[in-house]
Amino acid sequence: MDDIGDMMNIQVIVEGSMNSSNPYFNSSWRRNFVGGFILDMGVHFIAGLRMLVGSEVATVSSISRHVDTDLPPPDNICSLFQLENGCAGVLVFAVKSRSPKILWRVDGTKGTVQIERGVDGGKHGYQVLFSNESGECQKTFYPFCGVHEELKAFVHDMVQASKDGDHKAEPRSSYVEGARDVAVLEAMLESSAKQGAMVQVKKF
Repeated sequence: MDDIGDMMNIQVIVEGSMNSSNPYFNSSWRRNFVGGFILDMGVHFIAGLRMLVGSEVATVSSISRHVDTDLPPPDNICSLFQLENGCAGVLVFAVKSRSPKILWRVDGTKGTVQIERGVDGGKHGYQVLFSNESGECQKTFYPFCGVHEELKAFVHDMVQASKDGDHKAEPRSSYVEGARDVAVLEAMLESSAKQGAMVQVKKF
């Protein structure tokens, strides 16, 4: 990200594959609260966005729809957002799609970073593409390891905290980070309920 220069625009595209064969489909708690799968699935993609751009989402303007009646409402949302650093972006999120895709893309004055879920050598993970000013494209593949890394960080923090009461835990594991992810989606849902009116994201 340091090599793309000043951020110009951001795209987040999530085309999910939620259907009745998915083990999460019938979990009652995902169906019995406002936001449904948009909120449940979306926090992960918002977390990825915030980590990637290094700036908080300040405002959103969104429209959501309920298209597939097998899913709790809403199941589609489109949102224009602006970061605290001034850069704007769009999020397009469909809970159920015939062509699943997960992608983050940031265009800058000196290059572009794109992260897309995919498979390489039989392993699921993320393909990272960096295109520089001269048009050269570097490709790197990262196999999934998030849960393992999170558990390792958690165990490490627990062990260190038992030895040193002043130990500072991994900041990304903080409940505050989760609250910030949820706040972005709640603002998007609130905006949609107000026919796309701009909504400020709550700060934590």
